[in-house]
Amino acid sequence: MSSTTPAISKIAHVSPPCGRGAPLLLARAGLNFAILAMVSPRFLEHAKIEGVNIITRLGTAVILLAALAACSSTAPLPAGIFPESAAGGWRRTAMHDLAVSEAPDPVPRTSVDRLTVAAYEGPGKLEARVYALSSPAVGIDLAQRWRPSADTVFFYRGRYFVVVKWQQAERKALEAFVHQLEEALGPAKPSSS
Repeated sequence: MSSTTPAISKIAHVSPPCGRGAPLLLARAGLNFAILAMVSPRFLEHAKIEGVNIITRLGTAVILLAALAACSSTAPLPAGIFPESAAGGWRRTAMHDLAVSEAPDPVPRTSVDRLTVAAYEGPGKLEARVYALSSPAVGIDLAQRWRPSADTVFFYRGRYFVVVKWQQAERKALEAFVHQLEEALGPAKPSSS
């Protein structure tokens, strides 16, 4: 600490957040409120390095870090989740990732890491959508709040929520497809061994 420290900083809390009368253990376990820092105008004048303000450099660094985080890779799906030919006589005709903002289902956009869609033909037509979610709790919440609709089945497995819509599909073939998709996503509950 230097003699100029009081001029450039200020402690916002003089006593512990839980009060002076609390036992020492509780005083140390109190909430940690932010400590406000006061910066003198003199300090800001000296913060310029070769004509570039340090605060500007810091802001640029924060923006670059945010951009790098946004460019991170999408959440991986289990291998073989949408095979070219699936149980029940289904053949995959298309598969692609869809922007989360274009999701056709009522899912919380901020909780979806990735959305992959596959179309199949065989004993009818179907489209399967797999949402890679930010946490398993989101999948549980979606399954509990989902409103059933005609020619649609949905389920969740851990971090994945699945919606399958079909047109004139044979029931046995559809059940075989959904069962294979459930197995590809892993067990419903983690094993307790």
